[in-house]
Amino acid sequence: MSYRALYRTYRPIDFTEVAGQKHITTTLQNALQNNKVAHAYLFSGPRGTGKTSIAKIFAKAINCEHAPVANPCNKCNNCIGIQDGSITDIIEIDAASNNGVDEIREIRDKVKYLPGYVKYKVYIVDEVHMLSTGAFNALLKTLEEPPQHVIFILCTTEPQKIPLTIHSRCQRFDFKSITVEDMMQKLQEIIGKEEIKIDIDAMEQIAIFAEGGLRDAISLLDQVHAYSPEYIKLEDVNQICGAISLEKQIEMVKAIIEMNSTKAIQAMNDLIVEGKEVHKIAFNLLDFLRNILMYKNVGVSEHSNSLYTNEQFLQLTKMVSNRRIFFYIEILTKTINEIKWSNSPKLFLELAFIKMTDTETTSDAKVIDDLEKLSERIKTLETMEPTPIKVIEEPLAEAEIAIHPAVQTSEPEKQKQLFDLRVTDETKQEREAKKVEKPLSDSSNTYKIEFVEEVLNNGNRDDKIYLTNNWGRLSKFNNSGLRHQYAAQFESGSVKASSYERIIVTFSSAGICNQMMKPSIKPIVREALHKAFDRNIDYIALPENIFDDITDEFALQWRQGKRDIKLSPIVCEDLRDVSQDNTEEEVEKEEKIVTDAVNIFGDLVKVKK
Repeated sequence: MSYRALYRTYRPIDFTEVAGQKHITTTLQNALQNNKVAHAYLFSGPRGTGKTSIAKIFAKAINCEHAPVANPCNKCNNCIGIQDGSITDIIEIDAASNNGVDEIREIRDKVKYLPGYVKYKVYIVDEVHMLSTGAFNALLKTLEEPPQHVIFILCTTEPQKIPLTIHSRCQRFDFKSITVEDMMQKLQEIIGKEEIKIDIDAMEQIAIFAEGGLRDAISLLDQVHAYSPEYIKLEDVNQICGAISLEKQIEMVKAIIEMNSTKAIQAMNDLIVEGKEVHKIAFNLLDFLRNILMYKNVGVSEHSNSLYTNEQFLQLTKMVSNRRIFFYIEILTKTINEIKWSNSPKLFLELAFIKMTDTETTSDAKVIDDLEKLSERIKTLETMEPTPIKVIEEPLAEAEIAIHPAVQTSEPEKQKQLFDLRVTDETKQEREAKKVEKPLSDSSNTYKIEFVEEVLNNGNRDDKIYLTNNWGRLSKFNNSGLRHQYAAQFESGSVKASSYERIIVTFSSAGICNQMMKPSIKPIVREALHKAFDRNIDYIALPENIFDDITDEFALQWRQGKRDIKLSPIVCEDLRDVSQDNTEEEVEKEEKIVTDAVNIFGDLVKVKK
């Protein structure tokens, strides 16, 4: 006898063998026992979830010689005849190939004849949504008032394509996708009976890959067993179904998290060389990221994926935040949709990897990375223990040692103290020499910490956001002369804080800060600010790294409960005291030159710094 596929061999023959459709089998069994059988049913749901199998079981149960029964006995002549197909009163029709009006009219003409062997004639119409509009119309009257001996069971995977007039004439049962747990239980039964040797991870991968269809899972098990009859491993399943190995998934995701696009693309190319489909690679990555998200936010349960016990997977979950995972998932979802309609799917996945690992300053990936680093820095500061203050006692001078009544020392001890004293004095002298060699510039007259304290203690977040969003108005509303020149230069900075009348602006270099704080330039910039935002705004310009240190100190005191916070003076070797710089004459001269040029040449004049 020829080989019979496993999904046909282990097709359920009664309701107890049906997996994952308890809500449907219970309803039908109660209807059978109480003789409340309808004349038409509509079974809808995903492929391979048991629609046709339950239809056949129902046909056997209603025609069983021991009816009414909740389950067919599978021993009487009627049950055996229906099971092996020898009783022709159970008619299966494939609507995909018999979808015309003529076929339905033939059914309509034959339904009036009594069944030849059993009590009820049952029509099982598979893929009923494939019927034409004319065929549906021809079926309507018969479906509404069929003879007492006829029952219709319509099966479909796309119920939305069926006319509402058909829906209203049937009892509808919605089949759900089979869960991984239910599929694994069914596969375990088959594996035990067939004496198949398989890893638990491989069996779970089969159930996951089937995507809710038990028939697909059993077919895949059959195929993998043919590929590796001795022993089935996870790699064998991945090879057959085109799935990506866990190691490769971890390698790609880790490369993406580490912002290494080269490594991620190389791993993808290796998989494509092995014959993996680009769509499958993207989908596997999406599922892997979903598992990270589930583990981080839901945790482990008795039905959790075995992936949650993998050490490398657990390490990845600690490296990435929810914000970043959602960012990756959004890109991959869009990429999968684009791949479906593209002739170059690899191109779209490469672009997705580059977007997820883009290190450009303004890129979404870089912004998310910087936010996470900032959050980590704040967390570290919150948990940092305050540094204890060490009190260093200065050693007594030789004369003090001799006359101090509290000091009773022997001659060797005195010599040692004198030696320590000399070493200390030498160290202090070295420090003083260094100070002389490289004195720090006293920039406090220009960069006043009181100005920063006032802004931070009275911060207006809404105004800071408003200024940031409209910062481009500076050059737009100051489009000529020196004001345009300095407004454009000032616009290159970033607004970090505002108390409405005062703001803090940061720049990448201290040199720009020194220039913007000059008494001759500051009035021009303030005039530009007034022109752009219609109010008087004073400012202080600071290097970005100096402002970061200031905010760290401010945040630490704020968390300690302090208000009206006082900060340490601003210290930076590159910042100069420019309060006495007198370059007003040069500015006036430069402004006159520009004005004269504009009068002569008009809008052709462009000022470059």
